[in-house]
Amino acid sequence: MNTILKVYVRIIFFLFPIIFIPVVIDGFGLGKNIALAVMAFLALILWAIKIITDKEKIIKTNKLFWLFLLLVVWSGVTFFRLDAGSKMMSLMNPMGMGTVISFFVLFFVWIQVNNKEENEKQFLFLTISGILTGLVSLIVFLLPASKFPLSIPKSNPLVSINATWSLVGSIWAEAALFLFIIFGWVKKLLKKIKEKTEFSAYLIEAVAVAFFSLLFLLDIYRFIKAGWLFLDLNSAWVIAVEAFKKHPIFGIGIGNFLEAFNSYRPVSFNLTKFWSGSFSSSSMGILQIWTELGIVGLGLVLYLVAMVWKLRKVPAKFWKTALFLAICLFLPLNLVTVFLLLWLLSTGIVENKERKLILNVGENNFNVMPYVVAVLVLVGVGFGGYWTVRIFLGDFYMRESLVAATKNDGSKTYELQIKAIGFNPNLASYRETYSQVNLSLAQTLFNQKDISDTDKEKASTLIQQAVREAKSAVTLNEKNPEYWYNLAGIYKSLVGVVSDSDVASWSYQAYQQAVVLDSVNPLYSLDMGGLLYAAGSYESAERAFEQAATVKSDYANAWYNWAYAAKKQNKLSAAVSYLEKSLTLVGADSTGYEEATKELETWKTELAKLTEEQKAAQAAAANKDNSELTKPETTVGNEEKVNVPAEQLETPVIPTGAAIPTE
Repeated sequence: MNTILKVYVRIIFFLFPIIFIPVVIDGFGLGKNIALAVMAFLALILWAIKIITDKEKIIKTNKLFWLFLLLVVWSGVTFFRLDAGSKMMSLMNPMGMGTVISFFVLFFVWIQVNNKEENEKQFLFLTISGILTGLVSLIVFLLPASKFPLSIPKSNPLVSINATWSLVGSIWAEAALFLFIIFGWVKKLLKKIKEKTEFSAYLIEAVAVAFFSLLFLLDIYRFIKAGWLFLDLNSAWVIAVEAFKKHPIFGIGIGNFLEAFNSYRPVSFNLTKFWSGSFSSSSMGILQIWTELGIVGLGLVLYLVAMVWKLRKVPAKFWKTALFLAICLFLPLNLVTVFLLLWLLSTGIVENKERKLILNVGENNFNVMPYVVAVLVLVGVGFGGYWTVRIFLGDFYMRESLVAATKNDGSKTYELQIKAIGFNPNLASYRETYSQVNLSLAQTLFNQKDISDTDKEKASTLIQQAVREAKSAVTLNEKNPEYWYNLAGIYKSLVGVVSDSDVASWSYQAYQQAVVLDSVNPLYSLDMGGLLYAAGSYESAERAFEQAATVKSDYANAWYNWAYAAKKQNKLSAAVSYLEKSLTLVGADSTGYEEATKELETWKTELAKLTEEQKAAQAAAANKDNSELTKPETTVGNEEKVNVPAEQLETPVIPTGAAIPTE
């Protein structure tokens, strides 16, 4: 059984870097995470069988094992502090709670089987995986740009290849894999050179170093050409510091970086090319750990750094381990790089201690401990496997529904999303998508020329489901502004469609909550301003457009809308200024530029005329003032006072129908 376990572990080293699951939405993210969990569960089962069948009943541990266990426990503490929706996202996200558990299991199994001979065999299997990755990388690089995107198969693409595509999942992860393999083969090459053997004796090592070095340099070139596709360092630092101020001990929660991004990113982020997107991971591993796990998680990582630093007197172990620890801490976290680092840490850099699993019972001193451990393993694997299957099936059906949507098959899209939610009801993003599908189907029915009473009833039911699912998304993850924004948009689309006059107010409240949770996102303020503008609340709309332009000073549409809101209030000078600003931010070939330019000329003409009229009126008033004597009037203390109950100023939690502000 020990041999079977070792062979299986070698297979993991071949499969993990290149495995992905294309039948889920994110094959290289969630797909790789699911594959990691399955590999870890099966390895643990094989180890449990080995413990039962072996005579020695030995379990190995070391200081790194206990440190990793503390990290898992602390991650679990922060995990259970999350709401239901965030917990599910943490289980699914790469580097979330599910990933931490899976890596811990693999790390434990590696400690049990690793020795010098076994490490060499594992490295050879990793090299084979690297060769396959490299060949695919070369093919992608040599393909002409006209071939991209290359969809396989064309009818229902499981893989869409572009210039930055990699079998590993990203160019960055692929480069890290090649660098790791280069280190291993350089070590072998130097060893044979020191032995002063002939060139033919180390030809394989020399070719391997040259081949993987070429691939590594090629990936660096591709990476530079593609550009930095991660969160900028300044934003990552600000997010970590602000999260530490609010959550110093526990952090924002394992696998919950997106909440910190929404809440704490700086306004300067809006000047980057990714301003309209979001990031679920930081640009540096150490900043992500600090953000998610607080000062305790950071302390555990620093203790690991201290342990590795002690190895500096043993260069053979130190340099490679220190390099990949630095890669994980000072560059974005990645499943492949963390996998490689953990394997290095399991290969004997600290001394293992052996403990016998013995618990004798009965007259015959029967050792029940291996069976107790096996039962615990089966229970844990069973529980984890149950949720892994449900997560996989949920994402499988959701992806199938999106494929059906691209084919305009509304009925199939609707049915498949019901299945997806049935398997994974705690994922808020599924509810959000399902709410949009319900709304779209309802609008399709309403747009019919001669809508029947039956279709009206169906449309009414679909609208109710759209609102219900949007509210469910908010309930599952009420700290995510995206779900409030979705709810607000659904209410907004129903204005004038349903008879309830409060729907606009509900939309306004949901927009307010989205802005409160993410005040840096100009899209939320812009859309809220649009709702207020349509309702005739121009002063409030102007404030919303001003907020959008303030947080993103180069947002042309915010300045454009702000101009129209000011114009509606007869603030013609300001309106002209805002419209001029918007035109400086867009190109002459952009949509609506010509129309806006004509509008600007009209407004300028109106402003010139108004200015002349005001000058004439001021001159007339001055002549009148010079010919009349009047006494000063005292008005202080006579103003009408308005008493506003404090509770009306509280931020709404769930829309309850407060009215849109009117002037």
